[in-house]
Amino acid sequence: MRLVDLSHPIKSESQSLLSGTHLKRGESHAKFLPARHKAPSITVGTHQGTHVDAMSHFIPDGRSVDQIPLDWFYGTAHVLRLPKEARADITPEDLKPFEEILQPEAKIVIATGWGMEFGTVRFFVEFPSLTEEAAEYLASRRLRMLAMDTPTPSREATRVHEILFAPGVEMVLVQSLANLESLPDQFTFMGFPLNVPGNDGSPVRAVGLVED
Repeated sequence: MRLVDLSHPIKSESQSLLSGTHLKRGESHAKFLPARHKAPSITVGTHQGTHVDAMSHFIPDGRSVDQIPLDWFYGTAHVLRLPKEARADITPEDLKPFEEILQPEAKIVIATGWGMEFGTVRFFVEFPSLTEEAAEYLASRRLRMLAMDTPTPSREATRVHEILFAPGVEMVLVQSLANLESLPDQFTFMGFPLNVPGNDGSPVRAVGLVED
């Protein structure tokens, strides 16, 4: 077995759709520890880098990250390889050939190849995008998790999130995955959010467990 890191590194210069990152690596020390112990600080947005969106990100009474069962972030996942160019649409026609694995409670990863653009401004403005019709189709399949290598599911962010987070659907969204080309079509996904009560999202250390 091997572990594949599916998370982009968090750096001070890392960009985000919503907020930036600040890493303080000074010689500060915790108050009650010996001087040789450092205690650097990190300020990071809840939607920075590889991260998860909770339902409360767009649904007023939706679940926050601490209210989502942990098994929603862990389990067998299937990769849908849909290579896409800049600003391309992901449509129902792209997804329907995978209908056999788009089953209730399934964990699905969409690999567009866009993760290679991470670290560029282009990554955030020209990414491939789910259409509303594609979001409706995925919602009808009652998936448990949708993950992808783009910074957000769609450039029509509000409506698509509302569709995927709606009561009765509540699909976990994991975004900005890395290294999807290193995965087989089926693997074990792990990517847990920080346990911060009330948060609408969280960075995750996403990992793929592959049985070679």
